[in-house]
Amino acid sequence: MQPYGDARAAGAAGHSDQDWRFIGWTVTAFAMVTATIGLVLVVANLPWWVTPDRGWPLGNPFCHEYICGDYTDSSYLRNVFPPTYTLVSVAFGLSILQLVFLVGSTLFKWNRVGILISGFLGCLYLLAAPIYFYYSFPWGSYGSSTPSNWGGSPGWFMAFVVVAVFAAATTVAFFGARRVTPTERDRASSS
Repeated sequence: MQPYGDARAAGAAGHSDQDWRFIGWTVTAFAMVTATIGLVLVVANLPWWVTPDRGWPLGNPFCHEYICGDYTDSSYLRNVFPPTYTLVSVAFGLSILQLVFLVGSTLFKWNRVGILISGFLGCLYLLAAPIYFYYSFPWGSYGSSTPSNWGGSPGWFMAFVVVAVFAAATTVAFFGARRVTPTERDRASSS
């Protein structure tokens, strides 16, 4: 008689302990890479510079101009916001590419190196965005906002957090992306 609810001991699921660990890694990898895609979108839509009367996101199509700042009228801000938004957009594209490589590595015989390359480049681009923003922002042109008294903003700080999540997702995806192979029971039932 077997312990109640122990499907692995009974062999009912047809998976060994090794298979269950693989499934856990794979599900975690898909969850983390998908979360990274969502978090990069959040970074692009949060305000990167906040004044007392409005926030200035990198690129939010749903933001009304009286609530969000419009940087198209200022040549100083046009030199900062669009290049920063481009860096975040490239990181977003690389996070989607990482998901494509994860699916290809898991379901087909793709090489897992694409996960590392797209993840590493995505981390670099996303890390470059707040650094570029900080060093290229025209601090003297906007009153009391100077680098010494600027406390940052939600999008700027969130970018650093998402870089860490991106790096963790890349590591988990690389080790979790192994080709799905049918179990012995699946092979026996197909013949």
